[in-house]
Amino acid sequence: MAPPARSSDRTLVLLHGAPLTPEIWGETVAFLGDRTVVTPDCTRVPNSREAQTILAEQVAADVEGDLDLVGHSFGGQIAIDLALRHPDRVRTLTILCSRDTPYPAFGPVAAQVRAGSGPSVVGSLARWFTAEELIADPPAVCAAREQLSHADNRHWAAALAAIATYDRWSRTGSLSMPVTVVAAGKDGVSTPEVMADLARRIHGAVFDLHPEWSHMSAFTEPEALAALIDRSTSRDLE
Repeated sequence: MAPPARSSDRTLVLLHGAPLTPEIWGETVAFLGDRTVVTPDCTRVPNSREAQTILAEQVAADVEGDLDLVGHSFGGQIAIDLALRHPDRVRTLTILCSRDTPYPAFGPVAAQVRAGSGPSVVGSLARWFTAEELIADPPAVCAAREQLSHADNRHWAAALAAIATYDRWSRTGSLSMPVTVVAAGKDGVSTPEVMADLARRIHGAVFDLHPEWSHMSAFTEPEALAALIDRSTSRDLE
């Protein structure tokens, strides 16, 4: 069982990746006890190189008070930007399978998605989950399949294009709140090497490597993911 949530006057914000929806966090939220949790809808991605910043400012405007930020993939970049722009409000930052440097290979993929010839649902799931997870077909895989099947190609393409050029390498070292960087050993985009480098550049950051995970494996074990979140968002209280 996840440990009992501490009482807090701050809000836990869970930011999803693209082209997923806030519902991907649903199972995990159920194990977060009585904490105040918000899962913002970041599905309408602006067609801009600064999409992450724009969405970060929307979240900052919509959610009041102090924040514990957790972001997965594209949501991790939104979380980084929110923490960089509002460090006085962010108590902890947890970056899950994301990166603060460009991934140029997503540029052509964005163009393909925009043209309607992007990655298939089956191909995307194969990159996001392990073969064993796909065979088991837990709720997280089913949810990802459903959300991919109904994804808006315009917004997905905008997210991919923004990820392709996203670069906060020179700025993330200024983050002073407790930061936890969670990496998946089988993630081909937010690789363990990239995420370890990110953690090294942030003073006091904790690097948490899960060698057996793929990009979205964390969601297949929502109780364990909730426990991870409880630990990482309690670091400022230690």
